[in-house]
Amino acid sequence: MKRLKCNIGEYGIVLNSKKEFLILKLPINKEFKKEMWMLPGGRLNYNDQAESGLMREVFEETGLKIKIVKPIHVARWGIEKPIKYSVFFLCKLTGNKVIKLSKEHTEYKWVDFSFINKISWNNINTKIAVKKAKLEYLNILKEN
Repeated sequence: MKRLKCNIGEYGIVLNSKKEFLILKLPINKEFKKEMWMLPGGRLNYNDQAESGLMREVFEETGLKIKIVKPIHVARWGIEKPIKYSVFFLCKLTGNKVIKLSKEHTEYKWVDFSFINKISWNNINTKIAVKKAKLEYLNILKEN
């Protein structure tokens, strides 16, 4: 039996104390010809565990430390070979709140959930994940 080969990306919907989530602007280039925003995260390395891989990616891109609350959404997309899957997690900001952007992004914003539909997302799955995170976050607030 032939096994599936794939890349796995993980992305964090990182919430701050003001109930805002973090987005990162991608540079305009051959791949992204207009303004596009994404969540912090990226592909797992071969030896990464799910949680530590996401925490590493978020730290590398932003200098922030996070606590992972729970997975929110899983998606497959693109025409890449091997296939790419992405897992999106609801996360809380911990510790230092000063953002130090990597060279992968040109700007960052903390955004209220009411702006989900106004953001130029890098792909539809990111938007879907953030909408799911909003519902999950509202449920968590009701429980507390």
